[in-house]
Amino acid sequence: MRKVLTVISPRVLGYGLFWSWNIIFVAFMVLGFAPQVLPDLITAVQLGTIPIQFLVFGITLTLIPIVAVILGATRLRRSPGGLVILWYAVQAPLMFMLALRFFLFRDLTPAVAFLMTIATLGMATLLWQILDQNIDARGAVLTHVRVIGLTLLLVIDLYGSLWVAFYTVPVIGESWNILGQILRGIWEALVRFDWRDLLRMGWAAPFAFLGTLLFAYTATLFVGAPIAVPIIAVYAWQRGVRALVARTNALRASALAAVVVVACALIFAQTTQQPQRAVFALLKIAPTNPNEARAMLDQQDAIRAGLLNTYLAQFRYISAVGEVQHIRDLYTSMLKLSPPQTASVEQAYESVARPFLYEPVNPPATDNRVDGRALREEPAQAAKLYRDFFDERIIDGEHDTIANAVRSTWSRTQAEAALQAVDDREILLTRQEITITENNDWADVELYEVYQNQTDMRQEVVYYFSLPESAVVTGVWLGNGTNRATRFAYRVAPRGAAQAVYRNEVRRNMDPALVEQIGPRQYRLRVFPIEPRRWTRERGAMSSTITDGPAMHMWLTYRVLVRENTWALPHLAEKRNVYWDARTTRLVNGMPMNADGETWLPVSIAATPPIKATIHRVDFANGETVIARPVAASELPKLPPTLKLAIVLDRSRSMQKHAAEVKTTLARLAQISGAAMDVYLTSSQYRGETPTRISLRELDVNSITYIGGQNAGELLAQYEQLRAGNAYDAILVITDGSGYELGEPTVKIAVPNAPVWMLHLGGELPLGYDDATLEAIQASGGGAAGDIEDALARIAVGLGRNLVASLGDAPANATADWVDGYAWFTVPARANNSSTAPDGFATFAARRVILDTMYRERASLKQLKTLDHLHALAMQNSIVTPYSSMIVLVNAQQEQLLKKLEQQGDRFDREVEEVGETVPQAASITAVPEPHEWLLLALAAAMLGWYAYKRRGQWAVSSGAVNSSERLL
Repeated sequence: MRKVLTVISPRVLGYGLFWSWNIIFVAFMVLGFAPQVLPDLITAVQLGTIPIQFLVFGITLTLIPIVAVILGATRLRRSPGGLVILWYAVQAPLMFMLALRFFLFRDLTPAVAFLMTIATLGMATLLWQILDQNIDARGAVLTHVRVIGLTLLLVIDLYGSLWVAFYTVPVIGESWNILGQILRGIWEALVRFDWRDLLRMGWAAPFAFLGTLLFAYTATLFVGAPIAVPIIAVYAWQRGVRALVARTNALRASALAAVVVVACALIFAQTTQQPQRAVFALLKIAPTNPNEARAMLDQQDAIRAGLLNTYLAQFRYISAVGEVQHIRDLYTSMLKLSPPQTASVEQAYESVARPFLYEPVNPPATDNRVDGRALREEPAQAAKLYRDFFDERIIDGEHDTIANAVRSTWSRTQAEAALQAVDDREILLTRQEITITENNDWADVELYEVYQNQTDMRQEVVYYFSLPESAVVTGVWLGNGTNRATRFAYRVAPRGAAQAVYRNEVRRNMDPALVEQIGPRQYRLRVFPIEPRRWTRERGAMSSTITDGPAMHMWLTYRVLVRENTWALPHLAEKRNVYWDARTTRLVNGMPMNADGETWLPVSIAATPPIKATIHRVDFANGETVIARPVAASELPKLPPTLKLAIVLDRSRSMQKHAAEVKTTLARLAQISGAAMDVYLTSSQYRGETPTRISLRELDVNSITYIGGQNAGELLAQYEQLRAGNAYDAILVITDGSGYELGEPTVKIAVPNAPVWMLHLGGELPLGYDDATLEAIQASGGGAAGDIEDALARIAVGLGRNLVASLGDAPANATADWVDGYAWFTVPARANNSSTAPDGFATFAARRVILDTMYRERASLKQLKTLDHLHALAMQNSIVTPYSSMIVLVNAQQEQLLKKLEQQGDRFDREVEEVGETVPQAASITAVPEPHEWLLLALAAAMLGWYAYKRRGQWAVSSGAVNSSERLL
């Protein structure tokens, strides 16, 4: 027995513990971690994919055991006690902290940053004390610094040991079972392992073997950490305090230590405060007066911080208070505690781990706790509140912060996937061709694009774009190759039925494409699915081979009139998931396209010869006639002197950047002599006052403030609420290009009794309008304009009868409009009228007939008979309209589903879909790690004390809808 005790002496134990662990770790780092991980880290940093600090962490993790070995072989070679202290109180905690930062904590909160800072300072002081043999003889300043550092070490070691103890207690209770499972697992892996794969694995072989050995060895040593580390910290602190007492006195030493502890406590309490609960409570109750609204606006920085903390909670916290279910599971499975007992343990754990836990705005009920609920649900709530208050999506307003958060990871594949989701770079546009076929003063334009998925999930291409208002979309096709004969053609279908089929087929992962009109000039194009890349791995290999998925080919055609001897191309308002770069081939009529890397398409393409606009006349079989006549702006009629105009002013927050344009626009309107103009000042829920009406002469433009967010439908509803029977010649809504992102209005929108003209300042058209708002605009005889002069000209044309009279063959009952340099006259059906031979211009004329029918039949637009008539016109002329969409179908089942839905009474009812949420499935921004990445994650789990053993990764919460978004990508 004495011989055994002599062999297992503290000296032998110190040397054995330090050198056995470090030899394994150095071999693992040098032969496995460094060659497997660091090259990817270096490449990712060079590409800007991940922050450089993660490369620093990776290099530091590699160097720490090497430096420890050097110190053990030199300065501490004759000090086994020093080796134990170095390993247990400096090296292991430092690597544990860096591992947490490297693998777990992506976007550091102030609390975690503070804990890591004092831990680093404390361990640096202890290392100084270990290595400096004359430390007790240092001067007064250094002696004070030493006590401060050792006090920090004591504080953080006591705190960290208490946290880790929650995991070690159940592990100790099940130590024999765990040890047996480890040994059985290793043995089974060795038995099943094909040793011939070692040659194919290369560097991965030592990485896997040493990683497994290190996993098991670290877990056993980890159990003793909550006892050994505090003891070492206490003894080290006592030694430092004794040195200070010897130089000064006990009172001064005690006071210094107390000040450090109190300062740590105060800073800790301050940094652990989370702002989201106060912010959610503030935004929950709308202000009741302007003073309260201004006070709320003064707190916009705090509101922004609180909403952002919730939105990024899954990147900043490991779980949520009240939802740390893994602790309950751990103590239930290992120690067989009862539910009340495990609930008490969980509550105690949450008190200790509070810096790492998110405080949910809506705490879970004690009898209905779901792990990760708050981190899944509350970010979406924060995104909505942000959108309502700041009048923009959080991913747009806080893009840089969100992008930095999601890219804060050690894994290049995870960072790339996250950035793809945030920046919409999932699908590479590999080829883009524009082909223009000229036909006198109009042309057929074809857009051909090829898409290649860059991710491991099926993706959807989404474009929001606008065309000249007179243009018409005439076709869309999908194909698996360049062969036009085998591509899938479109069907013109009622908008509601088409949307329902598309969404149904997306859920079934089938191939549809859909083009919809969502504004007078605005369209939405969606293509799904772009097939993912494929990962293949040979048996025993530690890395995968990536094979591109099949490309998707899309053709879109539209017809456009000449304008200033150019052909207008689609103007991109928003895109989702797709991007282009230097690899993209971009051609116009076979020649290289003149467009930079940020531009989807050029504004326009010059016509080949000089083209002169001509008069067109189309007589339809039902007796309706459309006449298009080129008219210069100088030929248009003047506004009538008795004009009575309602001005609806959007006072949403996004209008703040257009404040100068608002003043200029209102000043221009004030110049119209004799006109009677009322200004309707709209009000969001956060303004603290109701909408008001005031005459333009009485309005103080310098006192206008912009708060909250509203969409176009809400603006019209507030106008109707205040109108009180007043009649106007036209309604001019002064707004910007936002609003559609806010979703469907919650108020009922009727067709006004005067033409509604949406004036979007800065020429920024919105992505679109909800169907009720679009119907109110177009059925009233109005439209959308990008500047005040264009809006006034179109109002004058609509009201002026002299322009109609000047055209001899246009009867007085013709409706008139001026669009894209042409005066358009639509004459209702007349008896004994023969139709003209159909030509390409008939598609333009059919669009005008549909708009005229909407205006003349505005009282019956809810009736299926009227809507079916409009849809029949769209089908006969093969065009997209506000009521008719184009959908590409690829099989008979889709055809049957569309045929069924086309017979239902709600076939024209279309749901409003959030921007970026057109696919009804959550997209994760977390990439699937490579095999060696899984091993590193397992190592981190081991260092967390078998946390992942029972949970097997269930603590990790998927980020869901940050691509997007307002996911959150």
